[in-house]
Amino acid sequence: MLHIGGSVRRTKIDRLIPASIFYAVLKSGKPQMDREMVWKDQTLIVNSTPIHDERGQVQGAVASFRDRSEIERMANTLSEVRKYSEDLRAQSHEYANKLHVLSGLLQLGAYEDANEFIREETASLKNQHARVFEKIKDMKVQAVLLGKLGKASEKKIHFDIDPNSSLERLPKQIDVMRLIVILGNLLDNAFEAAGKTDRPAVLFFATDMGDDIVFEISDNGPGMEEAVLRHIFERGFTTKTKEANRGFGLSNAAHAVSELGGFIEVHSHPGEGTVFTVYVPKRKGVDS
Repeated sequence: MLHIGGSVRRTKIDRLIPASIFYAVLKSGKPQMDREMVWKDQTLIVNSTPIHDERGQVQGAVASFRDRSEIERMANTLSEVRKYSEDLRAQSHEYANKLHVLSGLLQLGAYEDANEFIREETASLKNQHARVFEKIKDMKVQAVLLGKLGKASEKKIHFDIDPNSSLERLPKQIDVMRLIVILGNLLDNAFEAAGKTDRPAVLFFATDMGDDIVFEISDNGPGMEEAVLRHIFERGFTTKTKEANRGFGLSNAAHAVSELGGFIEVHSHPGEGTVFTVYVPKRKGVDS
């Protein structure tokens, strides 16, 4: 983590790493906790505590280091799990609303209307699930898509699976948490963009033909200017609002794809919607 090799005995610490935190501990005799230190393109979290002798004099300091990127990755993962849980709650809420409508029709004695309502809902669900389960064989991707179908339904967004999709089980290195980060964020971004139109629509496509696994998510939103496209994967960049916790979704998705050895392409023009295409190599360690 500190990129220090060989013996460093009797070497001043400031010749090895930035030492201001440790000198502050030695001078004040007080611990320095959760301080940030930038070193070798890393941001480290440092805790340093003084070492006292029997007379209470400071004789040295001990320190621990944590990679902030690991901490951030854990926080991001928890955030994605929470968003996925919200998608499932949206799906449950949508079904609850439909059950209330059905209950009301039965109480009113409108049995034919109730039957028609059931037939329409059954046909709609059958079509949606047929696309998911017939075209997409990986259970992890199925789970993500089913959660997003519920969210899209609640938001009145037409979300469909491209009938040309064909995806078998994914390699083990593509775990469910990375899928939630990648597909979850890209689909949420597409839903938000499409939601700005009168007839919002999002299309999902997946294939594993060739050496790469390819996911494509397109929306009919307002599209983006070239100046925006150059920055969309930068951490903290957003065109939506200056609220906290915005501008991280696409950055997290790009980082997760990069960890798998893949990359993301994006095509967008003002007024023409946006298409995100993810390429992930099937074999670990093989560049796309």
